[in-house]
Amino acid sequence: MNDEGAYLYQGFLFAKNLYRPFQNYGFWQYMAPLSYIIPGYIQAWFGPSLLVGRYFAIFLGLVALLGVWIVACRLGGKWWAAISLLILALNPANIKIYSLAVTQVLVACMLTWVMVLTLGENRPAWQIVTGSILSGLLVLTRQNLVPLVPILAVYIFVQNGKKIGLWALLSLILVLGIGHIIYWPNILSLWTPWIPEKIIPFLDFVRPPLDGTALMGTSTMTSRIFVFFQGFSFQAFIMIGCVAVFILWPPQWKSSAKRCTSVFLAVLFVTLLVFHGLASLASNVRVYNYTIYLSFFCEIGLFLVISSFKEWDQTPSRTKSLLSTIFIIILFPGLGYAAFQVFGYELKDSFFTFLNIHLPRTQDFFHTWRLLPGSASLREVLANKFGIVFDPFLDIDAYRRILPVLAGLVIGIVFLCIIWMIQRWLGKKFHRRYGYGYIGLIALLAASFVLSPTPLLGGMYNVYDCQSNAIQGYEKVGFYLARIITAGSKVYWEADEGVAPLLYIPNIKLLPGQIYSRWSFSPSEDSDKVLRFGLWNQALSDQWAIKADFILVEERLYDNSWDQFFKAHPNYKELPSTPNMVSCIDRTDFRVFHKLP
Repeated sequence: MNDEGAYLYQGFLFAKNLYRPFQNYGFWQYMAPLSYIIPGYIQAWFGPSLLVGRYFAIFLGLVALLGVWIVACRLGGKWWAAISLLILALNPANIKIYSLAVTQVLVACMLTWVMVLTLGENRPAWQIVTGSILSGLLVLTRQNLVPLVPILAVYIFVQNGKKIGLWALLSLILVLGIGHIIYWPNILSLWTPWIPEKIIPFLDFVRPPLDGTALMGTSTMTSRIFVFFQGFSFQAFIMIGCVAVFILWPPQWKSSAKRCTSVFLAVLFVTLLVFHGLASLASNVRVYNYTIYLSFFCEIGLFLVISSFKEWDQTPSRTKSLLSTIFIIILFPGLGYAAFQVFGYELKDSFFTFLNIHLPRTQDFFHTWRLLPGSASLREVLANKFGIVFDPFLDIDAYRRILPVLAGLVIGIVFLCIIWMIQRWLGKKFHRRYGYGYIGLIALLAASFVLSPTPLLGGMYNVYDCQSNAIQGYEKVGFYLARIITAGSKVYWEADEGVAPLLYIPNIKLLPGQIYSRWSFSPSEDSDKVLRFGLWNQALSDQWAIKADFILVEERLYDNSWDQFFKAHPNYKELPSTPNMVSCIDRTDFRVFHKLP
């Protein structure tokens, strides 16, 4: 994973004062400074390696779980606290995402502890101020969490009064102000992608000359729908629970404090969901990031469910029950579509096995009541009698996409029928009336909890799965390169599978933009401007290749242009290639070329 190594390597160089965040002619920074600095200092203190970064991620995950326990216990009691830990611990998607040395687990940990310090009644003033400071640091870690600032400020004013609210607001603004002053003015580049160029032309001097869409293909509406429902699959309990909150929102609250807290959590969750949905699903470049983005703030959704659960409307109106029915009838086919990559081929094979069932041959059966000799498959009957042709060798992709959707629709209808029977049984057995919508959403929530670890939901998350030891692969490459590359060498780097091996090679010189591969490629021909922003273009790449003492090219990226380069520059000798960097991806070894004296 490219981001993982980039955060660690760039942060390590920052911690060692070899580079500075947002410096001219340094590294390209598309994230706020603490996302690099925090893991960077961990690398500096405990030694640069991917393993250290992963251990730190696990540590942050455990600290986040502690915060989840505290908040859940405060909002719903110890039973809800225990259930909350199970919801997170039994979800393979969250475990895998939070185990990587990227910012998701760091942000989730910080956001959870902001809630620990500020959420609920009668919080001590020092905790509220500390939580406000932490929220400022959170924005300086990932700028996409900036909606937290105004929403939290309003909540603190409403819940705790004007005096504490002012102290909290001043603390938050002070932290953000100091962070921006330290890295002024180049830190403003973080905010330029969010505001159209026509509105803020005076910030063009900090706008990186990038065109990411030129490098990535456009995404179709079907792929956006697929990713959207994957979000429900990977965070099933939380996403379904939040929908239930809004459908079953009570007309009257027993506790005004709980109402205030729930409104705050609801506004924050929806704002962050829309914010990150627009940044991913509405983009051509980051569509598939949507599911990973949810892990930044999924704990907020969990706290919302806990805070409001006892207040849910148990006898919802017909309109609310209709909304719950519509939600379920849309959700089940959507979840089926999200799982087509897992179950599509199996369902296709099962479907055609069913179509190959042999039936007795008939002709005008209802008139003659006689059977003909022999038999015909159901597929032949449908083709001959009704002209409906199913060919297992045509439109294979369509079958594997459509059949899971149809299966989901059937299961959804069966589920709704079961809920209807349960409602009638409860009414007769216990003489207590629960609304159809309430029972349906509670049952759906329970099912999502039970099925979360399975391939139907969170268990299908396999983006970075690799059966062998992935860390060991990066280490082998890093140690091999460290033996042959001398300190102070200029290194040309071309790789798609991350820069983690650079952690093991001390004191080398790079073209900084190359660590992000194609993502930091600039179409601009103004090489000085490109270099100033920490990017690269073709001219800079060609110049650096000539200057480099070592050229490292991932095998998958080596093409004829390199053959032409080495013919024109015969003073390079090829050394033995490195081991494979990612064992479950072919041709991720590096071809190594050393410039002769």
